[in-house]
Amino acid sequence: METILTQDTLLAYLLWRRAQGFSTLPSFKHQLTPELLSQVENAAKDKAHLFPTLEKALKKSAPFFLVCTEPGTPSRMILETLEELLFEDSTAWYVASNSPLDFPIHCIQEKDVPILATLTNKPAPFRLSILGLGDVGGTLLMGLRLLGRDVLQEIKIFDLDEKKRRRYYLEINEVSDGTPLPPVVEASLEEVFDTDVLVFTVSVYIPPLDTTLKDVRLVQYDKNRRILLDYAKKAEAAGFKGSYFIVSDPVDLLCMNLMEEGGIESHRIRGFGLGVMEARARFIAMEKGVFTEKLRTFGPHGQGLVVINDYEAYDMPLSQELTHLTERENFRVRETGFKPYIAPALSSGAISIVKALKGEEHLSTFYNGRVFMGARSTLENGCTKVAKIPLQELPTLLKATEDLLLGFYAKKEDTE
Repeated sequence: METILTQDTLLAYLLWRRAQGFSTLPSFKHQLTPELLSQVENAAKDKAHLFPTLEKALKKSAPFFLVCTEPGTPSRMILETLEELLFEDSTAWYVASNSPLDFPIHCIQEKDVPILATLTNKPAPFRLSILGLGDVGGTLLMGLRLLGRDVLQEIKIFDLDEKKRRRYYLEINEVSDGTPLPPVVEASLEEVFDTDVLVFTVSVYIPPLDTTLKDVRLVQYDKNRRILLDYAKKAEAAGFKGSYFIVSDPVDLLCMNLMEEGGIESHRIRGFGLGVMEARARFIAMEKGVFTEKLRTFGPHGQGLVVINDYEAYDMPLSQELTHLTERENFRVRETGFKPYIAPALSSGAISIVKALKGEEHLSTFYNGRVFMGARSTLENGCTKVAKIPLQELPTLLKATEDLLLGFYAKKEDTE
């Protein structure tokens, strides 16, 4: 049986656990605003009879759900620290805390309460649809066919170019090692929305090889967001209830716009652009002879990226150098005379999507209450569980990235 709580009751319960000696959570009353402290103290009086019952539920490993009513609160996230529970700092999701909670808490919206039984992850295999078969979409399809045998039931493909659609249907189904691989199915626009996951890979504007633009995201954003919103409107009208996986650039801004202008709930939206940035950072670090397995990346697919050379032996100048080189790596590929789409389609797309659907730690972009921020996370029981690192410098770096992303997003009016 689920346990459903409000923030004030949950905080009052945690204080009761401390008083009973059941918890090692440090004192946190001083961290509460006067208004919240008053609410917690009232809850402690009114709900004290409930706390022993909650303790019994906890011992039975019953899941705890927190109904979040604050505007902008991330939907369906797993809270593991006091900082996350207080929702005061969006960067708290990513940093290891000295105030870990005694048990995980699933943050949900009020409208989720009647459907709690459906919040758990749908078991594999999944039906997945790809919208757009350009360079990225076609390469992504190849990767999903080869990597998705244990997690994909079928892959539907749609492109406005019927000949391209037919070509990929024929060729990718002929990629085989003699064992069962997920079948590729040609789909009409009406059929493509009958699925569990919509992967958006449409890209109207791809920068020419000789571009001098340092960051083309605003040009791409204006053109791609209109198509994404149109497809989302059609999908919702067709009864689609699944997840939107955004691969088209600019990933992070398109996710934000799909939530705000498209009205899609944040937990249904994930962006896949960080995978290639971390893959590039790892490769560059290996070339320089400075790679460690504790290298991490955060942020967008482009300007604003944060590369951490080693979260246990953080070197700021080296991390800044790796960040700069990683942001510029696509130009190193362009110098060969080719557009860089293979690594993004596979590292950000196929590899990360398969890991996400398997419930494994992966790189993707999700809403943190302020922006869609890329990081490592796991999809668990229908909620996002964020991987954390012990690096106290990280919040400052991430806040700068958040401000940059919000600045880019605010400029959208200039392109309309």
